[in-house]
Amino acid sequence: MKKIALIEIKSKAGNVFEVSKMPRLGLPALGAHLKEAGYDVSLYAGAVEKLKWKEILEADLVGLSIISVTSTDSYRVAGYLRSRGIPVVIGGIHASLMQEEALQHADYVIRGEADFTFPALLECLQKGEEPSDVAGVSYWKNGEMVHNPGLGAWVNMDDLPIPDLSLFVQGSPLKPLQAVPVATSRGCPFDCTFCCVTQMFGRQYRYRSVELVLEELSRYQGRSIFFCDDNFAAHPRHTKEMLRGMLERKIKLRGWGAQFRVESARDDELMTLMRRTGGDIAYVGLESINPETLEAYNKKQSVEDIKESIRLFHDYRVRVHGMFVLGSDSDTLDTIRETAEFALETRIDSVQFMVLTPLPGTVLYHQMEKEGRLLTRDWELYDGMHVVFQPARMTPEELQGGMYQAYRRFYSLRNVFSNTFLTGWQSSLYRGIGSHMVRQLYPYYKWYDQVLGRLQQELKPEQKSVEIKVLGAVDSPDQGKEAALEVLTSENRGIFYVKLRGLLNKMNLAQLNRTLKDMIPARCLRLVVNTEELSFSSQKTTADFTRWINRLSKRVSRLQLQIGEKQKGMMRGSYLNKILKFACFSEPRLVSDLPQVQDPFSKDR
Repeated sequence: MKKIALIEIKSKAGNVFEVSKMPRLGLPALGAHLKEAGYDVSLYAGAVEKLKWKEILEADLVGLSIISVTSTDSYRVAGYLRSRGIPVVIGGIHASLMQEEALQHADYVIRGEADFTFPALLECLQKGEEPSDVAGVSYWKNGEMVHNPGLGAWVNMDDLPIPDLSLFVQGSPLKPLQAVPVATSRGCPFDCTFCCVTQMFGRQYRYRSVELVLEELSRYQGRSIFFCDDNFAAHPRHTKEMLRGMLERKIKLRGWGAQFRVESARDDELMTLMRRTGGDIAYVGLESINPETLEAYNKKQSVEDIKESIRLFHDYRVRVHGMFVLGSDSDTLDTIRETAEFALETRIDSVQFMVLTPLPGTVLYHQMEKEGRLLTRDWELYDGMHVVFQPARMTPEELQGGMYQAYRRFYSLRNVFSNTFLTGWQSSLYRGIGSHMVRQLYPYYKWYDQVLGRLQQELKPEQKSVEIKVLGAVDSPDQGKEAALEVLTSENRGIFYVKLRGLLNKMNLAQLNRTLKDMIPARCLRLVVNTEELSFSSQKTTADFTRWINRLSKRVSRLQLQIGEKQKGMMRGSYLNKILKFACFSEPRLVSDLPQVQDPFSKDR
């Protein structure tokens, strides 16, 4: 077991992160560690259909790093790989907090920091031993889940190698990087109720030695850097020592940015060092201009603190990217409108207006779950751009529309050049990109606004059944006889189910297409097509059905095709494209490849 592939799936279009080409550093750091240990390691990142699957399928083992929004696609990939006999290990923050869900799709799950757990697991597997002594690992034993105790202590940052970004395969959409990610610390001493950072890395703030950070930065002379620490200046003395070291070693960067809290702007020495070393943008967690909301979020900052920090950053010619979270129980539509106006009045350079998202494992998630306010557990929508809960003082549709209108107000064309003489042309560039994205996303969010209505329905799913009977087509072995096809449909909270029974041939496939156009909406959130009781009249019909399914998939946000063993053998040799291939995977341990989707036509219901 020497050839290891590590994969990070890119989140789908429909959110503001789709323009980002920056990988998270978990896999490059782990890859460097494995490379030192003698493994042949390759890293892959991007959309499912763009990855180099021929190379990936040659791996002895595949590791997947997942966050909530990428978990659905990652689970599909895991099932496909396991169906090809390749062991799969899943890790990352979503798997750490939802280990039993993740283990349904993997051979092993690593909880928490994987830097030393993953190599220890590989060593056990090479010896053919059960990983019973590997801390933080969950696995299957005799059909039962086993969860080993977690790590007893947090990882020492100085024990980690420098992340090796060169391990990403050539041709990856990550190359060239717009900015090189560098991590100087883990953990955060604060504990915001909606944040999952402390769940994964703890409240103990740990940082790398200045010497190691400077060694890494010296490799990136002339490049742009993004310090991806959750709170870059949580330990100001260490941060300033590092910046002084950059000056002493004459490490000249094209520019750099990092995530700060508002109080960092009041540290004159820190701000002076930031400008002298090329720091030109601060990503600041402003969160809200509603005092009640700031208190509910446990931010430990005031609106006056926010105003003062923006002014001080600008005094040092540092651009401010303000990050707001909309939709707390104290927020109203007026709050959202006022937030957009506040961002313009204080001359923030660029903004993120994200809706409050109860990420799995957070205090907020457990609160929402207890109160019955979650509209869906479709993790693909948990990206901060989709409303997935019932707000207290507005409807989900009002919150979704309010977020979009806030973006539209801030990124209007007349505001693009407002900060050019304050913080430079890059501020205008960011606003120009934002203006383009807002226009591009309008049709998508208009559609999702309609989906929200269905997600709020608590009605018992209505089931319909249609029987299609036509004469056998020329490709049917029973030429001249009737080919009967039964179509059952059901809807529940934005998910449409279609179950097909009987014989499918060329003629009733055409009728099936016309029938479903009348039975399901032009666009829906999820479509589940069950073909386990469907027979095909010929291989040609199988190919035609496959092409039809691919066309159908363009009308839905997510298509799930449930197939039996018999159909799987036939369809593998047909015209399945890569996207459909991963929608079709079959996993014997699972009822369904979507965690919360159950067959409404099951005899057990």
